[in-house]
Amino acid sequence: MNTYDLAALSAFELSAVMTADLDSQLRRHFDKGPRQEDLTFAIWRPSSSTLRYTAVLGELLLPSSSDRILNGNAAFTGDYFSRVLAAVPDGAGIAFLHSHLKPGWQGMSYNDTVAERDRLAAAVAGRTGLPLLGLTWGTDGAWSARFWARTAPFKYERLDAAVVRVAGPDRLTLTFHPQLRPPPKVSAAQVATASVWGERAQEDLARVRVGIVGLGSVGSVVADALSRMGVSDLLFLDHDIIEERNLDRTLHAVPEDARVGTPKVAVAERGTTTSHTARDFRVRALPVSLLTDEGLAAALDCDVIICCVDRPWPRAILNAMAYAHLIPVIDGGIMTRVTPEGRPLNIDWRIHTVGPGRACMYCLGALLRSDVALDRDGMLDDPDYIRGLKPEDRERYNRRNVFAFSLAVAAHENLQLAGMIAGSSRIGGVGPQHYSAYPGEMTVSETTTCEPDCEIAALTATAVGLEVRPPVAGRAP
Repeated sequence: MNTYDLAALSAFELSAVMTADLDSQLRRHFDKGPRQEDLTFAIWRPSSSTLRYTAVLGELLLPSSSDRILNGNAAFTGDYFSRVLAAVPDGAGIAFLHSHLKPGWQGMSYNDTVAERDRLAAAVAGRTGLPLLGLTWGTDGAWSARFWARTAPFKYERLDAAVVRVAGPDRLTLTFHPQLRPPPKVSAAQVATASVWGERAQEDLARVRVGIVGLGSVGSVVADALSRMGVSDLLFLDHDIIEERNLDRTLHAVPEDARVGTPKVAVAERGTTTSHTARDFRVRALPVSLLTDEGLAAALDCDVIICCVDRPWPRAILNAMAYAHLIPVIDGGIMTRVTPEGRPLNIDWRIHTVGPGRACMYCLGALLRSDVALDRDGMLDDPDYIRGLKPEDRERYNRRNVFAFSLAVAAHENLQLAGMIAGSSRIGGVGPQHYSAYPGEMTVSETTTCEPDCEIAALTATAVGLEVRPPVAGRAP
């Protein structure tokens, strides 16, 4: 959505997001001691979805010593701003960032408002076709953000963002607008939960918007656990319905659901509506595939996504989304191999988080590009093709699972989420986890980054569109 008009922007919840690397660069730039503010410009790209409009911050356009005046406050020169206007690429917006000398979500002084509304907003909108994004950094690392929307020619109004996110390898840091997203009080039903990671982390966990893609054996357990942990804003995304073969593995499903073909998202919604502990609890249950425009847009509304699907193509879409749109994805998978007589041979599962500063699913070896291509071409739904595969390849697509395995994967996905929000590796672990049922051993790898030539890492903070339709015959995907 390329617009700076008030009517269009006010229909969305507004947010901003950056990588932890960019946040660290800005901290170093703003660290001028307790009496000196500073400023800079940056480039951002729009990520629009069903409910939310997000500015994804990319490269900084740092000033030289002659580009601003520092005398306690900070002011930019006209030459500096002119260079910024000339440097912004097509399709991108301009952000103006400055520091304040106090903590928390920051308001705006008269001088701040004049600089952004009167000096910058019209020029930026005219050059980019996008609203000026203003951000303020507090001394405790908290960010505040606002967009400047046009109400009339050369008239602009401030629209505050509801949340600013910083996505990194160790945690997802969130600063919420104190009025638009106020912290909920820890309820009596959450005292034991909050006692482990503290009230501050519980407040953030309660407000983070979590999407669950796939509400089957693993996803149904993840959903129930999150609702009990106090998460208050959930998206359920799955186009499938309950069949009799799902009853031994899907939490809250009953025989009547198999008889009438209840959508899996409806079963999860029914269960969490009664199990949640949040006072204000919201669920969007969409019986659609991620591989639709509606499903993709809904997923982009989320702060974090938990991937509970086993098909390669949707996992590839989420893998790319984690980097391009800075939405961390917690992914888990189960591999079960049995002998021809039906006896267990190898049972393994793995859980990992992908996103900025972490190796993607391809670089972890958790997803194969060849499998994604086969799935896009529909080959994984062709019984003749599957029969013709080598036995070791067929095992990757057999989808054998039992409820006990799902419980284990779901538990660790929830722990990785809690650890990400709390910023504690003592909750979520230090990196990707791999469990072998025999001999009963969990191995944990340190968090690593993508290979130097990885095309997924190159997407970081680009907010590029994601393709959810099969390629046209004869055209390269």
